[in-house]
Amino acid sequence: MEYDSLYLDKPFEVKTYGRRELASLYYPKHTPGAAWRALRHELELCKPLARELRAQGYTTTQRHFTPRQVRTITQYLGTP
Repeated sequence: MEYDSLYLDKPFEVKTYGRRELASLYYPKHTPGAAWRALRHELELCKPLARELRAQGYTTTQRHFTPRQVRTITQYLGTP
């Protein structure tokens, strides 16, 4: 499946995203699994972001990001 064509034509929308779905927006050339690992690494490296996400209820086992968490991620990492 071509992930580039799925997302590049649409403006970014703050909504609930699956973790691989959001990661694929940030890393469109990666497979969904590799994109998630890369995004997870970024989330762990940015300590203020990690703290804020945990305060919002984020756990490493959750499969989706809430709109609030997505907004927080884009504040720190920019819009994908």
